[in-house]
Amino acid sequence: MTPIPFTDFGGNGPLLHFAHANAYPAGCYRQFAARLASRYHVLAIDHRPLWPGQSPAGFSDWHIFAQDFIQFCDEQGLHDLIGVGHSLGAVLTLSAAVTRPGLFRALVLIEPVFLPPQWLAAVRQNPQAAEQMPFVQVARNRRNHWPSRQAAFDHLRPKAVFAGLSDAALWDFVQYGLHPAGDGSVTLAYSRDWEAAIYAHPPTDVWELVPQARQPTLAIRAAQTDTLHPQAWAYWQALQPQATFLEMPNVGHLLPLEQPGRVADEIIAFLDNV
Repeated sequence: MTPIPFTDFGGNGPLLHFAHANAYPAGCYRQFAARLASRYHVLAIDHRPLWPGQSPAGFSDWHIFAQDFIQFCDEQGLHDLIGVGHSLGAVLTLSAAVTRPGLFRALVLIEPVFLPPQWLAAVRQNPQAAEQMPFVQVARNRRNHWPSRQAAFDHLRPKAVFAGLSDAALWDFVQYGLHPAGDGSVTLAYSRDWEAAIYAHPPTDVWELVPQARQPTLAIRAAQTDTLHPQAWAYWQALQPQATFLEMPNVGHLLPLEQPGRVADEIIAFLDNV
């Protein structure tokens, strides 16, 4: 079996694994990882949508990403990690931490996809309901081809989702979130079919997992989030009162890309006291 691919961002110090968000390959977080690498040795696996020959056909469960991560740790002989995850990556980090507690010494969960309980109850009753969520349709219809990286940058720069990113951060997305398609053109590295399939199957057991996490945990929410609903944020605090909860102002769901140094510094400050 081919080993699971990963990025080694380098750095000295304790091992820190970063799990990226849906549709944002690890390289997109270059500035964030570089700041963390000033204190830690930073690794980041590629999620399976980035592996050669992987199809979303039949995909139905986010836990497969946690299983992939556990396999990666077994392949590399890793344990006692600091686990940092963003969005999808935060959910898989939590799932892996509950399944194999010895893998982690501490957790940092940034904007995890924790939907309010009543939303998840509706999805359980009608699994097809999630297929109609607006962000699923947006992902399915997302533009996925540009004649050049410059054309991609020019197209993406005015998009609201990237409004908080510096030009340098957006260029990281253009560099690492797109790959060559021939004749100088580029396409999404993380296919829109995979992105939509993941959004269409939100994890419905996250609230069972949250109170099982025993590692010191930093929970981070963006004040301008469109993902981590206030009700879910409050419920999380009730279920895991021993965790440290931080709401960061003036940032949105993509906060590690919008303010990489600021977010990394908050993480480092937390870990210094663990």
